[in-house]
Amino acid sequence: MNHLPVYLAAVFAVLSGTITDKTTGQPLQGVTVTATAGAHTLRTKTDAEGHFVLSHVNDGDYALHLSSRDVPAQTVHVRVHGASTHVTLKACSTTLDYSCGAGDSSGG
Repeated sequence: MNHLPVYLAAVFAVLSGTITDKTTGQPLQGVTVTATAGAHTLRTKTDAEGHFVLSHVNDGDYALHLSSRDVPAQTVHVRVHGASTHVTLKACSTTLDYSCGAGDSSGG
């Protein structure tokens, strides 16, 4: 009998999302998105349409930390399950809405 080695392949998901201003609905470009689950950390920035993509994400609960020069820091919790998870988030941009202050952000 021929025994072939069995390889366990890690199955990764994609976590993507869109971040828009909570008042105007305009996409927020250049927002740093840091996903953290235990010691596992991934980081990216939003594009001109407010989109971000994080690859090689494991299933589980993640804290998404959002921040930029114009967006007060906030943390949103998401659960990644399956091959792809997409989230839509709203944040307060001090450039687009002058009534925004530090800590005046909310997930959507």
